[in-house]
Amino acid sequence: LPVAPDLDGWLATALERAAAAGEPDWALARRRAAAGLAERLPTPGRTTELWRRTDFGALALAALDPWRAAPPSGGAEDLPAGILSRLGDGEAAGIVVQRGGEVVLDRTDEAAARSGVVVTSLERALREHGDELRERLGALVEPGLDRYAALQQAMRTGGAFVRVPDGVALERPIRLVRWLDDAGAAGFPGTVIVLGRGARATVLEECVSETADGAAFFAGATEVFVGEEAKLVYGHLQDWGRHVFHYSNQRARIERGGELQWIHTFLGGRVTRTNSYVSLVGPGAKAYVHGFMFGDQRQHFDLHTLQRHLAEETTSDLHIRSALKDRARSVYQGMIQVAPGAQRTDAYQANRNLLLSPTARADSIPGLEILANDVRCTHGATVGTVDEESMYYLMTRGLPRNDAQRLVVEGFFAPVLDRIPLERVREQLGGVIHAKIG
Repeated sequence: LPVAPDLDGWLATALERAAAAGEPDWALARRRAAAGLAERLPTPGRTTELWRRTDFGALALAALDPWRAAPPSGGAEDLPAGILSRLGDGEAAGIVVQRGGEVVLDRTDEAAARSGVVVTSLERALREHGDELRERLGALVEPGLDRYAALQQAMRTGGAFVRVPDGVALERPIRLVRWLDDAGAAGFPGTVIVLGRGARATVLEECVSETADGAAFFAGATEVFVGEEAKLVYGHLQDWGRHVFHYSNQRARIERGGELQWIHTFLGGRVTRTNSYVSLVGPGAKAYVHGFMFGDQRQHFDLHTLQRHLAEETTSDLHIRSALKDRARSVYQGMIQVAPGAQRTDAYQANRNLLLSPTARADSIPGLEILANDVRCTHGATVGTVDEESMYYLMTRGLPRNDAQRLVVEGFFAPVLDRIPLERVREQLGGVIHAKIG
């Protein structure tokens, strides 16, 4: 069954551990409410529209251990090689590393801390910054969305809190790393990111692991608050091992004149289901969402986006690309919503799909819902194969067919890769793409 028969035991243990960790009463009450929803809601499957093309039927939660302790760590030097290779020299304004359900590294740069920047585990933040979190934790992600969303909010292990005060501009990025050690692991992090008025920051959330025999599960929730005139670059980079089932809800709220650049990459995992919604609530707010999926073998990626324009003169620009080979499948379903009174909205939505084998499949379902009369909203989708003229041009200049195809695919992904702010991360993702092409 897709839901563990000992769900009651899971939820009871989560509440006991949270209370022992000193979680505030209001946060415990929200866990209990989410636990009640998790017990009542049906497991999402193909009978509901958003899950019609994707399900986690092969995931047996009963085989997972959410309480598996991470190996003892004396510091960054004890982290797995896969994490260390990601972090490189460790230059960052702040770092939070989570293994399974436990945060094992939590560090803020001294200069950033002096400016009032907070980068810490959510567990610590609930004790030390509870008043700030009370109005934000769970404010954007609806626990009643489905059973997995409710389960994530009830279980909530690890996670991070990032706060950049008014007027503070960070030159170095903040790194949030999620790691699942092996099969049977499970993580349920909740992350809250808050930028004050006029703040500037880059946050990279990286979901990585090696491939193992047997399933693992990640269910995350990220809530982003971009203040007036603030600017955030946020990258969600997924490169799990091929045994991981990935479920995440990501929400952003952008105030007057704020700007969000949101980058998605989906390369790993067995089955991925992500709901990514942006709400532009202040006049002049802007959101630029770019991402790509590259699947091979039998990987399955499902991305649902929502661009909600709730104020006048707001802008959103979304461009998602996917390349698929073997029997891989991608599902993109997106919606632009323009509320009454959100005049002079400028919104764009595009999904481009490149099929590298005849057995690959891409489903693209863009949509518009417009309730204002002075707007500019467009959307489009394409599904096609590699352009043979481009291949012919490259092969006549001495490149073997596989190398020619690699260049075409790398060029297809370049507009997204070029937006990732760290060269080392770009090189790592490029290496994964190169390996998948073969």
